[in-house]
Amino acid sequence: MKWRHIMLMLPSLAMAQPPGTQMDQQQFFEQSKQKMLPMMEKSIPAMRKTKSCLQKADDQAAFEKCAEIMTAMEKEIKESMGPVPGMPEAKQQPTKGPEDIKYTPETKQNMLKFLERSITIGSAMQKCFTQSSKVEQMQSCMQAARPKPKQ
Repeated sequence: MKWRHIMLMLPSLAMAQPPGTQMDQQQFFEQSKQKMLPMMEKSIPAMRKTKSCLQKADDQAAFEKCAEIMTAMEKEIKESMGPVPGMPEAKQQPTKGPEDIKYTPETKQNMLKFLERSITIGSAMQKCFTQSSKVEQMQSCMQAARPKPKQ
């Protein structure tokens, strides 16, 4: 699903400038913060709701119902944010519908792991955006929020 890619790209999208622009880093940070925080306020709860739903899903119908939560969120994000910065419109793949993803225990576990990671990253970014007023603070906060390697 496309929403997976959006959530995985959040850290780089937050600090990356669109190609061909020479915008001041601080100005770009402020614009990103203004655009990303409202999106995060909606997407993180939707991911939590999807995760909770998936934990209970045990067949294709239940799985599709859970996937519909994120499909609806993805549609809303696309409409409010527009195209993904730096990716030409023509290269953006059409979104798969919930019915295109076949339920298997392995798929369910992979999606649960992905959602957990996305919630962790999104929550860290949301916290850092909220607490930061300068690009350097954001970078420092995100560096500190990185998961520690498992030993």
